[in-house]
Amino acid sequence: MTDQASAAQDEGASFLVLGLLVIAGTVGSSATLHFPEVLLDPPSFAATLVTGDLIGVILSLAGLVVSGFVLMVLSRRIGTAHGRSAGAVLGRSLGTAHGRSAGAVLGRSLGVAAGTCWGISPLIGLLLIPLWMNDVGAGMSLLSWIAFAGAAVAAPLLLASWTMVLVRRDPRGRVLGVLGATGLSLTAARSSLWAVNAMLPPERGLYLTSAILTVAAMLMFPLWPAWLIRKGMTRRRASAVLAPLLVLGYATATIGLAPAPGGDGVPAVPSAAGSAVYLVAMTVPALLPMPVNETELDADRRRDLAIRPALPADATMERVDAGGVPSERICAGKTSAGRMILYLPGGGFIQPAGNGPRWLAAAISRETGACVLLAHYRLAPEHPYPAAMRDGVSAYRWLRLQGIPASRLAIVGDSAGGNLALTTALFLRGSGEALPAALVAISPVTDLTLRGETFRTLSDRDPVLTPGTIKLTFDSYTRGGTIDLRDPLLSPLYADLAGLPPTLLMAGTQEVLLSDVTRLGDRMREAGVPGETQVWPGMPHAWPLVVQEAPESRMAVARVAGFLARNLPTVR
Repeated sequence: MTDQASAAQDEGASFLVLGLLVIAGTVGSSATLHFPEVLLDPPSFAATLVTGDLIGVILSLAGLVVSGFVLMVLSRRIGTAHGRSAGAVLGRSLGTAHGRSAGAVLGRSLGVAAGTCWGISPLIGLLLIPLWMNDVGAGMSLLSWIAFAGAAVAAPLLLASWTMVLVRRDPRGRVLGVLGATGLSLTAARSSLWAVNAMLPPERGLYLTSAILTVAAMLMFPLWPAWLIRKGMTRRRASAVLAPLLVLGYATATIGLAPAPGGDGVPAVPSAAGSAVYLVAMTVPALLPMPVNETELDADRRRDLAIRPALPADATMERVDAGGVPSERICAGKTSAGRMILYLPGGGFIQPAGNGPRWLAAAISRETGACVLLAHYRLAPEHPYPAAMRDGVSAYRWLRLQGIPASRLAIVGDSAGGNLALTTALFLRGSGEALPAALVAISPVTDLTLRGETFRTLSDRDPVLTPGTIKLTFDSYTRGGTIDLRDPLLSPLYADLAGLPPTLLMAGTQEVLLSDVTRLGDRMREAGVPGETQVWPGMPHAWPLVVQEAPESRMAVARVAGFLARNLPTVR
C-alpha cells in the first residue's frame, strides 16, 4: 500500500469516527442536559438534570470534547498530507500562485478553530457540573455564556466554512456536505436567536421565528454528521440510506428523550418538542380545532359526548354531585384524605371538559398527593354569566361541607376555568366565607372588554384562540356583550384584589391572553397579594393541555404542584 493510499484510509477512518462521536455526543447531551440551551436557563434547571443522570451527562459532554480533539487532528492531517489538492482548487478559483498553500492553511485553520470551540465548550460544561450541583453562583453566568457562544454559535459557523472548503476539494458526498453546512448555519442562527430571546423580556421574544429555525436546524443538522460518515465510507448506497435515518433518529431522540428540568422559574429557551408542536399547530390549524360558530360548537359537543372517559393507569375517577354540580373526583398515585383541589376546566365557557382536563387533573393529583374535584359547570350560551361562576362557588361550598377546611383547599383553573377560579374566590371573599389556601390560574381570561394589547399584537400567532373563537366564546358568556363587561366577577382585572390568597398566574408568550395575565399580575402585586406571574417562552394558550408532548407541560404541572406545596402544608 502506498503512503498516499494509507493516508487516505486513515483520513476516512477519522471522518467515520468523528461522525459517530458527533452523533453520540449531540444526541446524548440533548437527551440528558438540553445542552447547549441549558446554558441559558436558570442554574437550578441544570442542577436537577445533572443529579438525575450524572453519568449520562458526563459521558455525553466528554464525547463532545473528544470529537473536538478528533476534529483538530483530522484538520491538521488534511492540511498537511492533502493540502495540495484543496489548494489547487482554491488556487484556480483565486487565480493566485500561492493558492495551494493558502487553501491548505485555510482548511487547517478553520478545522482547528472549530475543533477548539467544539471541544472547549463542553469542557466548560463539565467544569460547570459541580457548580450547578453545589449552587455556586459566582462566575457561573459568564462561563455559561462563553460555553454557549463557543458550542452553539462559533463552532457551527466555523464547521460550516470548513465543510465547504472540503466539499470543494473532494466531490464525494458534495450534496450532503452542502446540506450539512446549511444545517450548521441554521444551528448558529437558531442559537443566536435563542441568546437574543434570553436577554429580552419573555413577552418581547421572537418565538415564532425561533420555532421555525429550531425545527429547520433540528432536521438539517444531522446531515452534517451523515456527510462525515459518508466521507469515511466506500459505499454510496449506504450513505443514501444513512442520511434520512440520522435525521429521523436525531429528531426523535431530541424530542422524545428530552427530560423535563425541575427547579423554580421558567426556561429561557423553548424545548425542541414545544417549538415543533407549536409550529405544526400554526401550520395546520385543524389539529387544534376550536368552534367559531354555533354549528361547529354543536358538532364539537356531539363528538365530546361520544368519547369515553380515559385516565392514566394509576388514576381513579368517581362521579359525584357537588352541590348540584356534576363532578368527577380524580385521584392518582398516593393520595391522602382531608385535602382537595377544585379544578375548573377551560373550554371558553362553552365546551364541556373532556379527557384533556382529566389527564391534567390526574397529573396534578399525582404530583401533589391531593385528589382533584373536576367540576362540570353549566355552559354558555344556554347558561351565560354568572351560571358558571356560581357553580364554582357551589362546588367549593360542597367540599367544605365534606369536612375539608379552607386551609386544605386550593382552586385551579385553565383558560375560562382560570377566570372562574379567580371570580369564585372573589365571590367567596365578598360573601365573607373562608378563602382557599391558594389559587392557580393557567392562561386565564381576566378582561372580557378585550382591551389587552396582545389581543391585537399576537392574534396571528395564537393557534388556539382565533378571532372567530374569541367572539363566539365571549359573546356566549356575556349575552352578546349586553352586560357590564367590567363587572369584577366577570372580568377580575377590574376587581379589588386585596385579601386574595397566594396566587400563581401562568401564561405563554404565544397567546392573545398574555397581556390579560401580566396586567392582572401587576395589579395583584400592587394589592399585596402574594404569589407570582410566570410567562413561558414559546408556549401557546393553555399549553399543559394543548401540547402535552412537550417537556414544558410536565414542567408546568411540577411548578403548580410546587406552588401548592408551599401554600398547602398538608400537600406533600
